[in-house]
Amino acid sequence: MTPDMEHPLHAHLRERFGHEDGWTEATSLIAPYLRIVVDALEPEDAVTFLTAVREALNEEAARAGTIHLGFGAHLWSRLDAGFWDASPAKASAWEAALAMHRLATLVPSPGLPDLVDTGLRCCRSVRIPVGR
Repeated sequence: MTPDMEHPLHAHLRERFGHEDGWTEATSLIAPYLRIVVDALEPEDAVTFLTAVREALNEEAARAGTIHLGFGAHLWSRLDAGFWDASPAKASAWEAALAMHRLATLVPSPGLPDLVDTGLRCCRSVRIPVGR
């Protein structure tokens, strides 16, 4: 991870959710785990991973009220085998995503998809130079 990702993520979070003092409880609890994902992975891998997280959230929402395997299974099915290696960074991102989901379940809020989208915007802005 590039050491300068925390500042862009913080700026994107403030742009979307305002100053930290006004954040909902869910946003305050989940944002540190989003930072773990963004800090652990290079921007390209973070985009791949957060896109899979977003798709897994969408599938879980689409299957609400039915029998399904849950968020972790939906996330796993969206990440191809080439993404995974034995790196602690990717394991940290995986655990952080599961924690974000669990917190969103415990502290109901529609904010998890918005937080993931904010992380995606941040990583894409760092990954793609301005002016291209």
